[in-house]
Amino acid sequence: MATTRSSIDSPLAIEIALRQEKVGALRRVGDTLEKMLGELKELERQLRTLTGPARAKPLAAYHQLRADAEYQRWCLVVQREAMGLFNHSEVDLMYPVPPQLK
Repeated sequence: MATTRSSIDSPLAIEIALRQEKVGALRRVGDTLEKMLGELKELERQLRTLTGPARAKPLAAYHQLRADAEYQRWCLVVQREAMGLFNHSEVDLMYPVPPQLK
């Protein structure tokens, strides 16, 4: 049975399935991070209007959500590296984690 060059270069079905799963995982992590960053923006907007003791609980929530977003961003970078993507400048542009608030 002769094998043509094109069949040697074609990915196997399992390779295609693995690539699809990697892309799906990357998308899920990105979607979660995007949602978290939106929630952070909303909390930051609310915090600008609060002072004194009323600010303490929303500020703690902001810090926790920010830490969670940083972890999710790290997960995104790990997923990208698993796919062979090592330049993360696009991640910095698309998913900027806001600064710490005091």
